[in-house]
Amino acid sequence: MNEFGLVVVWPNHTDHIDTVSQALEKQFTVLQHYDIKWSKDLLYQNFYRFYGDRLSTKSIREKASDDSIFRLILYRDNNPKHAFRTTARGVEKVNMNFFDLKKKFRKQFGTRFGIHGSNDETETNRDLSLLLGINLEDYKKQTNAQWTGDVLQVVRDVSGANGWDSLDQFFYCMNAVEPYLVLRGYDDIAQGVEAIGDIDFLVVNRQKFALFANAIKISKGIERTNYQITIREKKIDIDLMYIGDGYFDMFWQRDCLNKRELHNRGFYIMDKKNYYFSLLYHALIHKTEVPKKYREFSNLSLDELRIELYEFMYQNGYHMVEPKDITTQFNKTNGGDIKFSRPRRLRSKKGFSGFIKRLLYRLNNAIHLRRGPD
Repeated sequence: MNEFGLVVVWPNHTDHIDTVSQALEKQFTVLQHYDIKWSKDLLYQNFYRFYGDRLSTKSIREKASDDSIFRLILYRDNNPKHAFRTTARGVEKVNMNFFDLKKKFRKQFGTRFGIHGSNDETETNRDLSLLLGINLEDYKKQTNAQWTGDVLQVVRDVSGANGWDSLDQFFYCMNAVEPYLVLRGYDDIAQGVEAIGDIDFLVVNRQKFALFANAIKISKGIERTNYQITIREKKIDIDLMYIGDGYFDMFWQRDCLNKRELHNRGFYIMDKKNYYFSLLYHALIHKTEVPKKYREFSNLSLDELRIELYEFMYQNGYHMVEPKDITTQFNKTNGGDIKFSRPRRLRSKKGFSGFIKRLLYRLNNAIHLRRGPD
């Protein structure tokens, strides 16, 4: 079974295009060349969003300076081989043909950052969606059997650079670039932009998801989760819960993402069982009392709902956890008297004494931040 890969020759290294192309033609079936032009005023933003990371100035300057035109080459590997390799993300199983040739290019041209290449088809899918706005499955349906020699000219920034044209475009891209699921409110999303109040997501990496989505943080504080995306010039509020944030047990969060399903409107949701119990947890633990809209899911009494949740969590080895975002409530009556972090304990203190303790805590943190670690 064949696999599709890609190589990007960034602007400062386009003098190596012929060498790269010849090497690819010897080992793979080259499918197409593209010269892509990014807006110069969005150059840094495009690099950040393409890599899903705030890159160092040094790495960007090694990729591009005055020019913003780069070469994208798509190819097909008819004899893929997989092996473990050490990557920037740790040890991963990759297509060794893709990975080893990329490393060879970087060594040959004396650059760490001037050549980009996908490590496997998952990364190819992500890169295609960001660079050309098409996922790999759809690209395969329209690609030629072999490169004809023409270089296609493309003028576009990374997908979503100026906001998203539609919800469909947003989810089409995000489905390819970063794992997520929508926690609740599926019906509102299915009705379109005008019906949406906000969208709650569960993601693996909040910073990466926000960059890929071109989401702007609107809440203060490291652990606050409120962002905004723009769809057809409308601002949509989104909350980004992530694995390990204590919104609920991290092992439960992972299981939810592993078992996610594709909604018929093209976005990922929880499977039915996890959806039911995550709503139950949200209603019992994050609320002071069960909201009326959640009571409609079951005819059980409050005590019966508690027992149902506790049995589910016990059977799966899940635990009650404190949310890192201290503005998210934790109902001790239903969740138990777990030990809270100091910021949450201080937040609950009332009156002048509570004010002074919170002030001293913040001053202490500020002093340690300036001094740094010993």
